Amino acid sequence: MRVHCSHRIDQLSRGVLLLTIGAVGGLGATALDIPAGMIIGALLASGVYRLAGGDPGGWRQPLGFVGRLILGAYIGASFGPDVIDPLKSAILPMTVLITAMVAAGLGLGWALCRTPGVNLPTGLLSSLPGGLPAMAAVADELDADATVVATIHFFRLLSILLLVPVLVPLLIAQSDSAAALRETVAPVGIPTTVAALGMACVGGWLANRARIPTGDLIGGIVTVAGLNLAGLSLGPLHPGLREVAMLLTGVAIGTELSRDSLHTLRRVVLNAAVNIVAMLTLGLLLGWLLYLTTPLDLATALLSAVPGGAATMPVIAHHLGGDIRLVAALHLTRQIVIFIILPPVLSLILRRSRYAPSSVPQREVTG
Repeated sequence: MRVHCSHRIDQLSRGVLLLTIGAVGGLGATALDIPAGMIIGALLASGVYRLAGGDPGGWRQPLGFVGRLILGAYIGASFGPDVIDPLKSAILPMTVLITAMVAAGLGLGWALCRTPGVNLPTGLLSSLPGGLPAMAAVADELDADATVVATIHFFRLLSILLLVPVLVPLLIAQSDSAAALRETVAPVGIPTTVAALGMACVGGWLANRARIPTGDLIGGIVTVAGLNLAGLSLGPLHPGLREVAMLLTGVAIGTELSRDSLHTLRRVVLNAAVNIVAMLTLGLLLGWLLYLTTPLDLATALLSAVPGGAATMPVIAHHLGGDIRLVAALHLTRQIVIFIILPPVLSLILRRSRYAPSSVPQREVTG
């Protein structure tokens, strides 16, 4: 009993230390006026802590889970009827965008598998525009090197988080009207906030039970947004919740970094760098196309196209003058479509190769 209690106290202290380090990094980056400073500062601080030998215990997954639930509630509560028309107008350009990104990922994956020690499943899963947790999980079932897959996805995400807040302001002037849109409506009270968070938890739990990748985020957004659009007025939520979600998400991503991942990266560093630069450049070019062919403003279009993930790009959008709701909706649209088209594409390619597994698990692939 005494040993069990001591273990629980040790785990709790690790969690408190990890959050403290992340908060110091996030607040420091915010004080320096770094765009999306909370998530970037927390990510870098927790990453340095891991590289220095710090042990996060079992906190990475729970912190990421709670962060995605809070973010799902925050984004879902900001949805209103005014979001629907821009989404309708973006259907055709988004189809082109998704097709181009999947095609580019397949091409880059084919090139990556020419690296000694990298087989075809590893190359494809490392290069396709999928989320880090889901692609790493699929790797275990497809005769792929999960360490290489997770490492390349991690460094792509890290590069996007560090570069996009710098690049986007160079391409555009921040929109005063977008900032005004975010601040004009007062946040709801505590009872409504609790209700929104509760609905996000229910939606996230159901989505996870259905084995939907990043279901905690998707389920929360869809559930709260649906209720909000139905007239329950669950938002907007207090901006402080967004900062908490950014802190938790940044810490969860940062603790993925380790000396092993750096060692793994050395094996594929050149191809991984080409992969990352190509996907980032393609995302910015497709974002420009989205801007030219839809009513979306440039910041929203660019951030909707860059493959940084539905859990990170919306919070960056807030700081760069984009519409957090549209960025989240367009990333989720891309993600859902990739859920549908990617498994049969992978199955066809791998079935025609000597690496073919018996089947491709359709439930784990994300966008």
